[in-house]
Amino acid sequence: MFDFAEINGHRLRYSLQGSGPLVVFGHGLMGSIEQVTPPGIDLATVHSRVRLLTYDARGHGHSHGPEDHAEYNWETLGRDMSAFVDHAGEEAAIVGGASMGAATALWMAVEQPERVKALAILMPPPLGGPEFQRPDEKNAIAFLEMLSMAIQATGIEQTIAFARNMPGFAATPEEADERAAWLRSQNPLTLTYAIRGLVQSSFHHPDDYSRIAAPTIVVAHEGDGLHPVRAAELLAEKIPNSELVVSPEPGYWQAHPEEFLDLMLAWLERLG
Repeated sequence: MFDFAEINGHRLRYSLQGSGPLVVFGHGLMGSIEQVTPPGIDLATVHSRVRLLTYDARGHGHSHGPEDHAEYNWETLGRDMSAFVDHAGEEAAIVGGASMGAATALWMAVEQPERVKALAILMPPPLGGPEFQRPDEKNAIAFLEMLSMAIQATGIEQTIAFARNMPGFAATPEEADERAAWLRSQNPLTLTYAIRGLVQSSFHHPDDYSRIAAPTIVVAHEGDGLHPVRAAELLAEKIPNSELVVSPEPGYWQAHPEEFLDLMLAWLERLG
């Protein structure tokens, strides 16, 4: 089910299943293949319609990556996604992703439009520069950067002990234990280099998204500073051939994966 490929000098884990047009889909920051194709979700219908390639981004999951935060930015991730299109033997593909994967696919759509047949953007991060970001977005970004710097300076266990006492880390002791275990399970490259590199990486100017000609779907949810509806609405406004779907609460699409799959399959049907 899983294999490894040499992508831009790094050994990255990927999965390629199904038949039909190629779809390359990227996961979010501190995620992996399992984040976008969770165990227990029946993807047989998806695999009967498209050839789906998912992968652990550089420095995430089981993939290797550089020990340099400057090597984690939207361009390097975008070129990795583009290289997977080549690896699958295609010149162009439907591309997309969630959060970090969304920004990665957007880089491809702006910089390599000839390689993007269509674009699926799920929960985009706080797009634009600081002048476009709202206070809750800036706070969420600052927390991520602080987390990475603390781990680099003091180690994972001391950072977890500190984070447990911070407001918003968890609502219950049980949730705090789950989040601590999740942090311990991360690829060390993610925590030490990828987070810091990506929170410092500049997004395109919003006007650049108006150059995207590929048919696009943008899916978002309310109430999340790291994945603001503002960013989703910005894309829907700028990208000429786009549609926007917004749910009322954070975590909605994760809690309703079948509904999300139905949404995406209907969009694929409309693409023809």
